[in-house]
Amino acid sequence: MDGITFRYLISMAVNLNLEMKLMDVVTAYLYGNLDSKIYMRVPEGIPIPNQDRANRGLYSVKLRKSLYGLKQSGSMWYNRLSDILNKKGYTSNEDCPCVFIRRSQDGFCIISVYVDDLNIIGTPEDIEEASSYLKSEFEMKDLGKTKYCLGLQLEHVTEGILMHQSS
Repeated sequence: MDGITFRYLISMAVNLNLEMKLMDVVTAYLYGNLDSKIYMRVPEGIPIPNQDRANRGLYSVKLRKSLYGLKQSGSMWYNRLSDILNKKGYTSNEDCPCVFIRRSQDGFCIISVYVDDLNIIGTPEDIEEASSYLKSEFEMKDLGKTKYCLGLQLEHVTEGILMHQSS
């Protein structure tokens, strides 16, 4: 998601009188499922056969899950999140793949993704349903109303949202 898209979503939230909530996925990259075989050197502290310290470099371990530091981690995390949201009925498109939308009985809910931060925009009921669903799949931190994202500071006032970059 880029700054232009985020500003548009803020404008839409104000014009349609929707709420915004920010959530953070704890250790997001560790949720990614690998789509290829990846091997790495045996980390220090992990025992190797016969304590063969001289030939430690000859041993490797096969990863079962994504982890921080892999070039593929971001992509694997996005694929996992996308699969989870698609199962719940959210859709995205090629023009803006980090914005997921789902229609509800009374409107719609939008989840915009920036790495491991999720901005959820919608009615209080839609936001609660989305955040409960995400919490059932991932360990999440609920950061309350969106106050900061992509370098923009947001102040929620009665007339709408004041956006600035004073810091």
